[in-house]
Amino acid sequence: MANISSIGVGSGLDLSTLLDGFRTSEESVLSTITQRKSTENARLSAYGQLSSAIEKLQTAAKAFEGDTTFGQYATSQTGESFSASASSSAVAGSYRIHVTSLASTQTLIANGVADKTAQNGTGGKVSFTLKNGDIKELNLEGKSTSIQDIAAAINADSELGISASIMNDGSGSPYRLMLSTTATGTEAAISNITVEDNDGNLGTLLNKSAMQEQAASDAVIKVNGIEVTQATNKLENVIQGVTLNLSKVDTEAQTLTVTRNDDKAKAAINEFITAYNNVQKFIKSSTAYTEGAGGSVLNGDSTARTAQTRLSGIMNFQSSNGGAFKTLSDLGIRTQADGSIQLDEEKFGKALTENRDDIAKLFQDKTNGIATYTQNVTKSLISSTTGIVTTASNGTKTRIEELNSQYERKQAQIEATMERYRAQFTALDSLVAKMNGTSAYLSQQLSMWNTSGSK
Repeated sequence: MANISSIGVGSGLDLSTLLDGFRTSEESVLSTITQRKSTENARLSAYGQLSSAIEKLQTAAKAFEGDTTFGQYATSQTGESFSASASSSAVAGSYRIHVTSLASTQTLIANGVADKTAQNGTGGKVSFTLKNGDIKELNLEGKSTSIQDIAAAINADSELGISASIMNDGSGSPYRLMLSTTATGTEAAISNITVEDNDGNLGTLLNKSAMQEQAASDAVIKVNGIEVTQATNKLENVIQGVTLNLSKVDTEAQTLTVTRNDDKAKAAINEFITAYNNVQKFIKSSTAYTEGAGGSVLNGDSTARTAQTRLSGIMNFQSSNGGAFKTLSDLGIRTQADGSIQLDEEKFGKALTENRDDIAKLFQDKTNGIATYTQNVTKSLISSTTGIVTTASNGTKTRIEELNSQYERKQAQIEATMERYRAQFTALDSLVAKMNGTSAYLSQQLSMWNTSGSK
């Protein structure tokens, strides 16, 4: 009998179509699982978007922490002899500042030598006495004493507060050791240098009285006619909360103006409002039900509804810290008909101008402030361990994993079932083919007998 290569060829039955029908019927279960996975994936994506929106609100609330939001001051000045910045402890005002001297470092230049690598005896200890009484020591025991090596040893010791270099003046003995203090001001200047335990001419080379000196100087300014002397060009708290960076001497006094800067506070409030509205808008759209279109991805979802309720509590929050403002609505931040919140710019601006400290208290109070309350609410929603949105998201991930496993198991079952059907159909095809062959043979024999009998 000929080898049957396709189901139904031997029997003439349409077994292949029947087998495909069985597969379609079996795989309908997979379609159901796939649809459930699609639903769960959409839910997981929605939880991710909800968590992200809540996190942005949490970040906006954190902006109120510290004193950089409501305690901002701006500075401006005429001229270019100094620049200024102000901290939250500054006081608004105007100041006349005259820079008459800048702080500078001291430079000492030794007499020249012909060879910068020539040794100046062996060993020794060099002591640098500063004007403020401090003594810095450089131990050269076991080290080379050429001016090149001495410069390297000084630069390698950051505790000295001295930098060293070698200059070439082009003369017959051109190489000259040059020492500079790293700190500005007269108190940091070297007043004396002594050399001990050196058997060469190192003491002569480092004799301060024989060295050329560019003297250190202090910064001197006049603030509203009062003279102030500092060792550095960065003057902190000469004026309360203000840092002055001196850059050059000026011929006349310049005006420094310190003013309150509420731009950051306004920006933080607006970012908070935007973040709040965005999360509420997302919850509203993702839980909505539209006639004809059906429910959105989180329609009927208890987690989303709980998040919406807890976040709405921010607008119902009442402070008991004793400040002039108890709620956000007292500042002109009110809930609209659609659930969003809006800022009354005029009312808020007036409150900020007249009572910025109490606004700061309403937002920043550690135990009874808007920022802390919002932090607690958002943590209860998206904390990595106990947040309800995080928990719901993790539960959805688990269901997706279970559906994936269920899909794989069912797919394996279907393949096994189809192989069983294929084997059964192949056996049936072969049996019917044999029966057809036997029937044809018998029909042929009967025909022959009938023909033979009629003769």
